[in-house]
This record gives sequence, C-alpha cells and structure tokens, in this order.
Amino acid sequence: EGAQGVQLKEHLTQIVTIVSSIVAISKDNLPSATKKEGEAILADLTENCDKLGEMQGLMTFDKPTKTNMASASYGVAKGLKALESLLNDAASEDDEGMEDLQP
Repeated sequence: EGAQGVQLKEHLTQIVTIVSSIVAISKDNLPSATKKEGEAILADLTENCDKLGEMQGLMTFDKPTKTNMASASYGVAKGLKALESLLNDAASEDDEGMEDLQP
C-alpha cells in the first residue's frame, strides 16, 4: 500500500463521516409530506456509504474494487442530490404556504 492508498483511505473516511452525519441529522427532520421518499433516499445513502466504509479496510485497490468504489461514490452523490432536492422542494412549499398567511 503506497501513499496513494493511504490518501484514498483518508478520503473514504471523510466521505463516510460526512454522509453518516447528514443521514443522522436528516432522519429526524424529513418533511412529513415526503417522509417515505426521504426514508428511501436515506436508506440508499446508508447502503452506499456502508459499501465505501467496507473498502476502507482493504489493503489493495484492484480494478474490481475501484469499480465498486466508483459505483458506491456515484450512489452517494446521486442520493445527496436527491435529498437536497427533496428538502429544497419542501422548503419552497413551506415558504409558499407562509405567503398565504401574510396580511
């Protein structure tokens, strides 16, 4: 394992830590109107994050491992984008509802 492997493990650790924190915070703050969709997104994020976490313990990063890592990374990115969109849409709906209450 060279310097590149050590650096890759550090990056994986950072990604796993950040995504795990986002999932933990988001679980209790999903809008009720989109709770099922949000829970599905969080489940996918957790699954892909777990896959990346498993790769942290590997000694070498061969081609199949790199392919799996790329797939899980894409899954994390896709999940984060979906979660952001879900939360932004919910916030927009809340803002519109508040406008109706304005005198």
